[in-house]
Amino acid sequence: MNDTVTATEGSAFAAAAAFTPRRRTLALVAVALAFVMDLLDTTIINVAIPSIESGIGASKAALEWIIAGYAMAFAVLLIVGGRLGDSLGYRRMFLAGIALFTLTSVACGLAPDALALQVARLLQGVSAALMVPQVMALVQVMYPPEQRYKVYTVFGFLGGFSAALGPIVGGLLIDANWFGLGWRLTFLINLPIGLFSLAAGWLLLPPGRGVNAGRIDLGGAALSVLVLFALLAPLIEGPTRGWPAGLVALLGATVPLAWGTVRYLRWRQATRGNALVDPALLKRRKVAMGLLCTLCINPVLPGHLLAMTFVLQTGLGMSAADMAYACAPIAAGAMGGIVLLGPWLFRRLGVRVMLIGTGVSCASLVLAAWSVHGGQLAYVPLLLAQFGMGLGMGLCGPQLSNATLQDVPMADAGVAAGLFTAVQQIAGAVGVALTGWVFFHAAGIGSAAAARYAEAYLHALPVLLVLLAMAMYLTTRLARVMPATGQRPVHGH
Repeated sequence: MNDTVTATEGSAFAAAAAFTPRRRTLALVAVALAFVMDLLDTTIINVAIPSIESGIGASKAALEWIIAGYAMAFAVLLIVGGRLGDSLGYRRMFLAGIALFTLTSVACGLAPDALALQVARLLQGVSAALMVPQVMALVQVMYPPEQRYKVYTVFGFLGGFSAALGPIVGGLLIDANWFGLGWRLTFLINLPIGLFSLAAGWLLLPPGRGVNAGRIDLGGAALSVLVLFALLAPLIEGPTRGWPAGLVALLGATVPLAWGTVRYLRWRQATRGNALVDPALLKRRKVAMGLLCTLCINPVLPGHLLAMTFVLQTGLGMSAADMAYACAPIAAGAMGGIVLLGPWLFRRLGVRVMLIGTGVSCASLVLAAWSVHGGQLAYVPLLLAQFGMGLGMGLCGPQLSNATLQDVPMADAGVAAGLFTAVQQIAGAVGVALTGWVFFHAAGIGSAAAARYAEAYLHALPVLLVLLAMAMYLTTRLARVMPATGQRPVHGH
């Protein structure tokens, strides 16, 4: 059914249909700012970790929670946030989320100790879960199907560029040390961006709810939170606590909890028609294969950045600004992959361009390990490896978003966007947890700090390479259900 047919009076889709091209572009800028702010905050923390460790005496466990706790809170509530947008209005939830995100960013910047920072980061993740699903949902609301790939390409560029830009901005802010705030500036920078985006969103975004807005499935929301918490909390906390029986049991409960959640969602959809996630959504092959691919690709860059931050700063003694310069090629590679090379390859290869992206990422990880081998830095190979990481991720990002969300009905725009972003965040949190587990365990052995951390990176490397190999296999499966070339179909849903 065509999107214009499913629009109802008073819905956000009906409001957006009256937008002029200029109003639509300005509204897109408003949500893009929030999107960039979230991604900057996700990766800017990596370069700040050594400064936080020394500044407030945070333990290794606290540091992992500061990084991955945000992603965990974000992930467990993203689907709920997406459904809230469908039910209560995308603009309303976007504004509420960005206001809370700005406030919690200030709380992070003013945190007096590690515990306060961990709590503020968790709350920041909660507020991001209200804000971010509305971004992609509003793209689906404001743009017809045949125009969305171009918009996804823009967001793919912003995503790759912002994620890579985070460590650069963080390093420069920390070394600038304005007003003696040091690492706190990496959070306080969100204040002006958040206030501007809040005002722009109020003035420009379409009011109204989703086209089939209904009551929120509180039971499904509670079960989804429980499943994701059971998965992520042990992965973050288990390695630092020596895997006590309680955490092992909690992790083991993930499978039966997930099974029970699926059964509940099927019952809810069959009897009331408003499950938190319609199980039929996951039966769409593009959605299912895209989400599996995301689970394999998205852990790689966060895991690499976590390990490389400690190799370069703690092991080799780089300053925060030096680390920023070492991360700059990631941003350049992402920009080249998304804006220049990616569209050209996509028109010829379709989704198979992700095979090139994952292959480039594999080679870059190996080159990064060689560049710090034995605790001796080979700077030019490191920069080439960082550029390759950005390029590889840039070749995958827009194609993966487009493939996964391409055929989602408008009625499920918010929840599908929330589900996709939730899987991205879950993957990032798992990447940090798994890489941190292997890396910090290996870093506890050896002699000199530089050689020890370089050796620890070698221990973590197979984890990332296996994930990319799985992504290559899944990409070949995804390509079988996509058009033969990169051209999008122009029909509605």
